[in-house]
Amino acid sequence: MKISSRALAYISILAGASSTAAAEKCLSGSFILEYEGDCDRETLVEVFNDQVFGPAKSSACDGVTAEEELVAQLAAAVPSTTIEEFCANIYKSQPEVPFTDILKKDENMTYEKAFFLGHSSLQEEVETTYETSDGSATSVLKEDGELVRAHYQGSAQFKKTEWPKLPNFASSGTDSHGQPTCTTSAAMCCWTKDRQAADNNGNCNRNTYSENCVDSNPGDNTDLCFVDLERGEASTGNQQTGIVGFPGDQNRDGGEGAIHCHGLAWANDVDDSSARYKGNNLFFVSMYDHMYQRGYVENVPGAPMCGCVEQMPTVTRSDCTEIDATERFKITYDSTTNEIEGRIALVDINFNACQGINHRNNDLWAYMGRLFYEGKIKNTQWGEAGRIITNSDCKAAVRAQYDEMGLGYGYDYDMSTFTFVAGRGELKLTEKFGHQAFATSMFDHSLTAPSDINAVPFDKNPILMRACAECSDTHKRVFYRRLTKMPDDKDLLYCITETRGDCGGFNVWNKDFTLHSTYEDAVNGDNAWSCPNNVFNYGAPFDGECSPSGARVRNQWTVLHWSTPPQYNVGYYVNMPEGTFITEVEPVSDSTLRSQGEDDFVSEDVGNDVRIGGRVRLDEDGKIYITGSGANIWHNNDDFQYYYKEVTGDFDITVNVASFDNIVNSNAKAGIMLRASTDHDSEYAQAILSGGKGLRFQSRSSKGNWSYNAGTFDPNPHRTNVWLRLVKQMTTIDMYWSEDGKDWTQGGSITMFYPDDTFLLGLAVCSHDANWQSEVTFDNFVVKSYNFPSAAPSISDAPTSWDPNMYVGETQENVEYIPGSTQVRVKNDAGSGIDGDVDSFFYHAFQRPGTSAFEAVLSVDYFYGSDGAKGGIMVRDGTGASAKNTFIGIYPRDNTGVVTQSRSTEGGDTVRHKSMYVPNNKAFVKLSYDGSGAMVAQYKAVESDEWEDIDLGRNDLTFGDKVTVGVAVTGGGYDSYVDFRYSKFEITDL
Repeated sequence: MKISSRALAYISILAGASSTAAAEKCLSGSFILEYEGDCDRETLVEVFNDQVFGPAKSSACDGVTAEEELVAQLAAAVPSTTIEEFCANIYKSQPEVPFTDILKKDENMTYEKAFFLGHSSLQEEVETTYETSDGSATSVLKEDGELVRAHYQGSAQFKKTEWPKLPNFASSGTDSHGQPTCTTSAAMCCWTKDRQAADNNGNCNRNTYSENCVDSNPGDNTDLCFVDLERGEASTGNQQTGIVGFPGDQNRDGGEGAIHCHGLAWANDVDDSSARYKGNNLFFVSMYDHMYQRGYVENVPGAPMCGCVEQMPTVTRSDCTEIDATERFKITYDSTTNEIEGRIALVDINFNACQGINHRNNDLWAYMGRLFYEGKIKNTQWGEAGRIITNSDCKAAVRAQYDEMGLGYGYDYDMSTFTFVAGRGELKLTEKFGHQAFATSMFDHSLTAPSDINAVPFDKNPILMRACAECSDTHKRVFYRRLTKMPDDKDLLYCITETRGDCGGFNVWNKDFTLHSTYEDAVNGDNAWSCPNNVFNYGAPFDGECSPSGARVRNQWTVLHWSTPPQYNVGYYVNMPEGTFITEVEPVSDSTLRSQGEDDFVSEDVGNDVRIGGRVRLDEDGKIYITGSGANIWHNNDDFQYYYKEVTGDFDITVNVASFDNIVNSNAKAGIMLRASTDHDSEYAQAILSGGKGLRFQSRSSKGNWSYNAGTFDPNPHRTNVWLRLVKQMTTIDMYWSEDGKDWTQGGSITMFYPDDTFLLGLAVCSHDANWQSEVTFDNFVVKSYNFPSAAPSISDAPTSWDPNMYVGETQENVEYIPGSTQVRVKNDAGSGIDGDVDSFFYHAFQRPGTSAFEAVLSVDYFYGSDGAKGGIMVRDGTGASAKNTFIGIYPRDNTGVVTQSRSTEGGDTVRHKSMYVPNNKAFVKLSYDGSGAMVAQYKAVESDEWEDIDLGRNDLTFGDKVTVGVAVTGGGYDSYVDFRYSKFEITDL
């Protein structure tokens, strides 16, 4: 701390005995201290030591420090005090100049109140020569504001000025002295007018004072975002609520015009010089520097001209002034009265540009950041000020304010004329149209579609409207008039919304399109926009920085996939009435299965990595346009767009993949899918056209398992159209493809079990890129029920003499059962299967009373067999080939894993309920029966310690007097082979 070398010390030392009591003085006599600096413990001790204790120290003070002696002196004084209390009292008792002394109007601050609102005579009058006969000027600011100059040159720099007691400068709290203050510890002024010429500020011109200075602009230093009418209500008296927005910046952007803001901030500690002299700083900023010196006057409508930051409009930045005060203190101790007093004898105040964080000077937000990092204000204060002084642009602040008010951007377009096709931000209503959906909307079905698309010129021109919420007034609605045909392989909407360029020469200004301010002008071709120097800037998509007048207007464009484009809230609309030719299928809101009507298909993004939502749109000609992203449909995880409905039974499904657009990966997929559920790892079968690898027949045989190719063929790897067909007959699914939808070629056949024979049937699209959408046009989508005769049931009774090893259904002569190794081996003729309405299998079983409760557990250690092979626990009502039963076991084909199935009535069809993948076809399986019909199935992988329930469909089967429980094994067909091994099979009574 600076201590003046000119400081004087006067002390009369009276020798006295030293005291052993720490609180007693060791020096006696009067003294005077004078110094420049601060009043705090460190500074006072240093001054006291240099001017009193050090020079006068005697043996009486041996072992006593200067700090201890000063503490003792203050404690013994009248009134007794401490160093901290003594300094605080000096600051608190500092005299101050009433704020009303500046303009000397009245003591109740009526005039000052009007001034800080922006409506006093000093602000509303303008210098003019019209009021005098000799042409002399009246209302000259330098004359009318003479008292402001006088205060600046006098008291403002040498005395403390009172903080005005006005609502503008008082929020909910008070400082530690009980005086009103601002919650943010910051105040700001914003001016909209310059009334004074020849001061190098603003654009008021002396040569035409009466005309040009009536409403001249101040020097612009900020962008005005909005006025919250409730913020300054205590000051302005406004009773309105809501906000007044000012999109754009200055006149060139259709914004508010020039605005100048300047502020100040101070420490929370009332003894800090920035807080004590904040009244001086406010006077300097508001009255002297900006009004008297620069002529800046008047407020932003709806807000005070000056006030606490929390009462002011939201702006992007503010200039800033801080004070640098040099203070001389005088401390006097009179030993005759034992009284000690201190005061600030001299003040010298300088007003300088604020020094903020990150070397940012003259910036209020940055200066408050410095105060925060110095521990002088709280983070909440800096944060609240940062909501009003954005330190960036207006967009985030406006968005936050709208969110707080429950509001958002929107555009109420005429749906009898326009259809939304693309957008972002608040104007994005749904995902954008794909290539073909947009092309047919724009060129075939718009209200002004040409009658001959190949004609030059068009007889009518299709229109694309762009709406922009935060653009300049001239650019809020712009109409694009298309003059020429677009090549079939060019996506016009993608070029306009996602790229910067002329679309390979097919979207050229004044050749392929013109721009207009109204729909009527666009339809008629009137009043086309002009571009600066007759050059369209293709780096500014859609508008090219052009305008109705030809003046350059910047930053009115967007790119939909950019994170921070110049404009965020933008929508595009083609002039086709909404919902007339193309309608959108509303996506489901969750992934749960739903029951639909016969024709009730729904749209859903399946999986966890679909970053751009897919959409399904239908046109009146029967075409289905599906846009979809998604990482892949492969391995054990799928991400794609699905257009489906829930069905039960057998079907023959055909579709024409008419076009496949916006392909970015050769593994992109589009086609027919039959799927158990919308779980990301659900079992499925699909016939697809890939993005560059031809046709595929793919499947996942059980939930959680890996996908595999059941058929791969590339008659034309890079084709973008083909006919596809899937035929499901019970558990068999056949895939076909065709060039014309008439002559079909089979591409593969698989066996697939769906729980309860219920599944999802539909169309799938995956771009193989979570950040990219492909579009597929499907045509002639036909779903037919498939009917065929079923086999007659075969019924037989259980044998009267019980043998645990038996053959159910047709005899398998070559079954080898090895009890010691718990192995079932069948070399051929392993049984036709446990499926349909008749079974054929080997059964190692035991009889139980039909009303007994038991639990059967089987450990499957190894299973190798033919495609239809199965092995596991069965509970069966007798040993007839068509007896009702419940089964849980392993189905090894394609590593399907654990399966559950049942036949609920004798002679009925077997229904598969669930399949769960387990590694290497090894698992523990369990069936529990309570004796009255309730049954529970569980499984666990070999490496797992926890049993998991698995769906058993109907678990209320009832049996006769006796029930069989055992290990059932089948090859699933003739000439089949099975090697089924287990280490444990136990039946336990419950």
